Amino acid sequence: MNDDIGRLATREYAVMLPDGTTARLAFALCDPGRDNALARHARRREAVAFGLLGFEGFAEAPANPVLWVQTTAGMEMTVSDSDDRPGPELQRLIARHFALFFDAISDVAPGLSVLPLRAGEDRPC
Repeated sequence: MNDDIGRLATREYAVMLPDGTTARLAFALCDPGRDNALARHARRREAVAFGLLGFEGFAEAPANPVLWVQTTAGMEMTVSDSDDRPGPELQRLIARHFALFFDAISDVAPGLSVLPLRAGEDRPC
């Protein structure tokens, strides 16, 4: 994850997979005030917050980081054109860890932990 995106907070979570291996989810909360494509996209979506989510060690995860946007209506996730969306099982795992991430960064972004994590109406995650 590149510092040009204006990371405000990051957290990584180790996840034990059914086969006994460990995978990692890497979350970043980014600065919506930056002048870059990701921040402009977040502002167009009227985001409360946005960032990136990276995957390591998941067989069926996107190869590239996923852009997440949290609005007052819910969560939106955008994958790279070359990647498939995470499957339902991985989406549930991601949602649980978003809740942990938002709680962990409550000093930086206090309102995130009370917003809905369900998928927004027009962009399922």
